[in-house]
Amino acid sequence: MALMVKRLIHQIKHKMRVPVEWRSASRENYKLFCKKYPHIKLSYTEWENIIYQYNESYKEYLLETGNKEKLPLGLGDFSIIKKKRKRMTGKNDEYVNLPIDWQKTREKGKLIYNFNYHTEGFFFGWQWFRKSARFKHSNMWFFKPTRVTSRLLAHYIKVDNKYQHIYKEWAV
Repeated sequence: MALMVKRLIHQIKHKMRVPVEWRSASRENYKLFCKKYPHIKLSYTEWENIIYQYNESYKEYLLETGNKEKLPLGLGDFSIIKKKRKRMTGKNDEYVNLPIDWQKTREKGKLIYNFNYHTEGFFFGWQWFRKSARFKHSNMWFFKPTRVTSRLLAHYIKVDNKYQHIYKEWAV
């Protein structure tokens, strides 16, 4: 356990990618499932499809409703969070905590910030509420959504303004 923690801290300090050591739809988990429930007869592909369909429907539900929902087995709550960036000023009273619009920056040759006018200055993201998780060492885990999931959230926000108002500012 201590070795794993040291490796994780080393990777965080050096900004290395953390290897994925556990997947919900792995063959190993399928074998454990078959061993635990021998009366349920499913092929690996059927079992994998069930897991992926559950994950997809859970994701779609959160995107459509904006609710804070629990995962089974005490894994905690998930939601889409809405936040306003803190305004921090630097030299010459410029905002330094805003995201940079790299395309316009390259065109103009100087830093151009993205003010998110279309979302009234808010930014959105997936949030795992770690404090609601009911397992040991939950503070050692983190949640990072896939690029597809993050881009889907951006698509929802850009296509329809109602989603900007559905998502809430949760206290983390």
